[in-house]
Amino acid sequence: MGCWGITAFESDTGLDAIGLIRNHLPEQGDVKLQQMIDWLRADSWNAPPEVSEGVSHTSQMAVAELIVKFQEKDFSALDGIRGDKKFSSLSSFTASKESLQWVREYLSETLFYSRKCAKEQEKSGVLWGGWFQERDWKHWQAHMERLIGRMNCLQEREKQLHYGQEAFARRWNQEKWQERKKGKNVRTHIGRRRKA
Repeated sequence: MGCWGITAFESDTGLDAIGLIRNHLPEQGDVKLQQMIDWLRADSWNAPPEVSEGVSHTSQMAVAELIVKFQEKDFSALDGIRGDKKFSSLSSFTASKESLQWVREYLSETLFYSRKCAKEQEKSGVLWGGWFQERDWKHWQAHMERLIGRMNCLQEREKQLHYGQEAFARRWNQEKWQERKKGKNVRTHIGRRRKA
């Protein structure tokens, strides 16, 4: 498996995981985080490795990055790979507190064991957790910490995480929001013109 950056989306492992999820997504349907986790666990190629291995790029890291993209309504990288719009055409995405906690704990333990393995590797002359540059090792750890922090914030919400079609479709830029406020004709996400 190869990687060309610190994120799961910059690795073969991450893109394989996203590909598997895409293949399972219903057309314009709804999906739950637990379903994604189950799809990956059931697949011998994409099943997450044991956290004690401290693997840098995992399918669960890709899932965490996917959750962040759902939060930010950023589907360009997801739909841009094949242009099939399967992610942006989802009607809803739901994540229970339990499934978010599982992802958070997986990431947290992976980071812990990765640091532990890196200290052991230093004894035999392997530096920076196996990364080519110290900068990449530090940036990867910081990225993992940010993902864990995002999962923590989502878990602290009173309700489960849920994004419906209206949240996915709200992609107007600031200028169009201003036009809408002024009552001008604007194009909606489904391509029809209407009076704002």
